[in-house]
Amino acid sequence: MKRIGAILFFVVCSYAISAQNADVQILESLQEHRTTAMDGVMKWTANSLYLSPAVPLGLMTTGWATDNSETLHAGYITGISFLATFAITEGLKFTVQRPRPYNAYPDRLHPVRTTLGYSFPSGHTSLCFATAVSLSLCYPEWYVVVPSMLWATGVGFSRIYLGVHYPSDVIAGAVVGTLTALLVHSLCRDRWQDSPQPAPKFMIPISITF
Repeated sequence: MKRIGAILFFVVCSYAISAQNADVQILESLQEHRTTAMDGVMKWTANSLYLSPAVPLGLMTTGWATDNSETLHAGYITGISFLATFAITEGLKFTVQRPRPYNAYPDRLHPVRTTLGYSFPSGHTSLCFATAVSLSLCYPEWYVVVPSMLWATGVGFSRIYLGVHYPSDVIAGAVVGTLTALLVHSLCRDRWQDSPQPAPKFMIPISITF
C-alpha cells in the first residue's frame, strides 16, 4: 500500500509540474506576440466584464415594466448565478491562494498590466461564463447562445493574453461559472417558470452593486 501511495503521489506531482510548465510556456509564447493595438483590444475585452450585471438588471427591469414573469424570472436566475459564482470563486481564491503568474515567475513573465488578488480561478472568466450560460439556458436561441459564449470565451482569453492568469485558471473559471449556472437554472427554473409571484426586489440593488 505504501508503494502504491508513493507511486500515486509521484504521478500527481509529475502531472502538476507538467501542467504548470505548460501554463508558463503558453504565457511566454503569447507575450512574444503582443502588439500595442492588441493590448488595447484585450484590455477593453477584459473590462467588458463590468457590464455583465446589466444583463440580470435589464431583464428584471424589463420584466417589471412589461409585467412579463418569464423575463423577470430569467433576470432573477441570471442574477443568482452571477452572485453564486462570485461567492464560489472568491472562496476558491482564498483557499488555493495561487500567486499571479508574474509574481511566481517575475524573470520570465511580464504582464500588460498587474492586478490584485490571487490567480486561481479566473474571476472574470467564471462570472462571464455564469452570465453567458445562464442567459443561454433562459433563451436557447442561436443568436443568444453564440454571441454570449463568444464573449465569455473572449474575456477568458484576454486574461491569459494580458498575463494576469494562467490558462488553467481560465479553464477552471469557465468550469465554475458553467456548473454554477447549470445548478442554479436546474434548481430555480421549474420552480419559478409558472409562478405568478414576482422575483424579490432585493436583486436590483444587488445587481447595481456588482
